[in-house]
Amino acid sequence: MSLKEKINRAIVFVHYDKNDMVDDYVYYYLQELKKSCSYLLFVSTAKLSDSDTDKLSKYCSDIIIRANTGYDFMSYKVGLESFDYLNYDQLVICNDSVYGPIYSLESVFQEMGERDCDFWGLTDNDDISYHLQSYFLVFDKSATQSKAFKAFWDQVEVLNNKNDIIEKYEIGLTKELLNNQFRLSVYATYQPKFIQKINIFLKKLRPSKIMNKLIAVLKGADKINRIGKINSTHYFWRELILSGKMPFIKIELLRDNPMNIDINDFEHIIKKISDYDTKMIKKHLSRMKA
Repeated sequence: MSLKEKINRAIVFVHYDKNDMVDDYVYYYLQELKKSCSYLLFVSTAKLSDSDTDKLSKYCSDIIIRANTGYDFMSYKVGLESFDYLNYDQLVICNDSVYGPIYSLESVFQEMGERDCDFWGLTDNDDISYHLQSYFLVFDKSATQSKAFKAFWDQVEVLNNKNDIIEKYEIGLTKELLNNQFRLSVYATYQPKFIQKINIFLKKLRPSKIMNKLIAVLKGADKINRIGKINSTHYFWRELILSGKMPFIKIELLRDNPMNIDINDFEHIIKKISDYDTKMIKKHLSRMKA
């Protein structure tokens, strides 16, 4: 599709808040999403106030409040079942687990529109099994019109174990589409220099049984280029933002920092490349840690 053509894009945005409210960073995210779509659906498991629903109506085409069961994938399913997404050229499912965008989403969509793929994500992950991370996924009509896409969502049900959801649904969605020959792409990647050197070295090797075994061993190290056991949105958050133009930073990283990564300069990094108001981040983190 020509970049000059306006893409008829639908977005399903999923929300949860322990205090039953919509935070400022969410409103900003919705404001930016609205610039890039024809239809924006807000699905929440929070008991929202009238003031929040009134404010949401300024950004969203429709609002759904549902029971807090099944995590994000059940919210995605409820959202997809509420309108005819087949009427749109492109479908996005995303959630509120990130701060941003700190880069223009329109430029992200524009760049990815030039790639030869049927579905894409902002980042990927190789933990357990390879998949695109489900906080931001985009599907072209070639994927959404398929039997495989419909069959996947038809079998989604309420699961209360987060690990089961990751394995069956987050990993399962990518696997199902790849198994049906749909083409995948990833927007933001980071490859450490030593991996680059390994790949250059591998290209120079002459094929032989010994060399092939060596290549297989060395290529195993390439898993670090994906998320794998080392989650790139945590370990390489700085490089993804500065080099990969990653438009978001994970809330889990700043709130919990489970891998004890150096995040002290996150505000400086964001302000270096964006006018994003980091006060929204600090305000939300303060409430989450209260």
